[in-house]
Amino acid sequence: MEIVEIQRDNPAYPIGLENAPNPPAKLYARGNVSLLSRPGVAIVGSRDTSPNGLEIARRIAGYVVSKGNIVISGLSLGIDAAAHEGALAARGDAIAVLAHGLHTANPRANYKLAMRILEAGGVWVSEHPEGVAPQRHFFVARNRIQVGLSQPSAIVESATSSGTMKHADFCLQERHRLFAVAPHNPENSLGLNCQGPIKLINDGKATALRTKADYDLLEL
Repeated sequence: MEIVEIQRDNPAYPIGLENAPNPPAKLYARGNVSLLSRPGVAIVGSRDTSPNGLEIARRIAGYVVSKGNIVISGLSLGIDAAAHEGALAARGDAIAVLAHGLHTANPRANYKLAMRILEAGGVWVSEHPEGVAPQRHFFVARNRIQVGLSQPSAIVESATSSGTMKHADFCLQERHRLFAVAPHNPENSLGLNCQGPIKLINDGKATALRTKADYDLLEL
């Protein structure tokens, strides 16, 4: 699929990104560009995951697309990939925000998943032109694009020092609603990697998602 360049003065440029910190002068998209104008929920989290955390990410993504909304994530290993998988399994739409040029999709372990997103009518997005390789600081900056393309965000698993917490920072800066998955009991019987989410909830920065009944809070 061809890579499309979208300048900020183009009507196809996402309105939500206009209010993002340091909005990209250009966006590059590969796939169904029309998804960029539809409401979505960002589902993000750590690469260091538990089996139950991955399943929760898939279930939240399935819920989001069942309501006709888009799942937005970063295609990273762990929670991001699970969110995209959940959206595809529920026959929904997904946006993958990448930290490099759209000539390929990294990490290589998720390349087949990335191609499935395109084949299902989804889209890849980046602020980097074709041929640009990923760099460490690109991943932090990518968070502001994920926030700009979404309305609420849900953090599924994260350490307090994880890069996922940068997504939370951008979300709070933009005054978007922020949710975080927390154990449904004090014993954390599901073994969730939840230090980051618990801190966000305890600090009053995020609303807890403890059971399936709480998914209704993600309604747009």
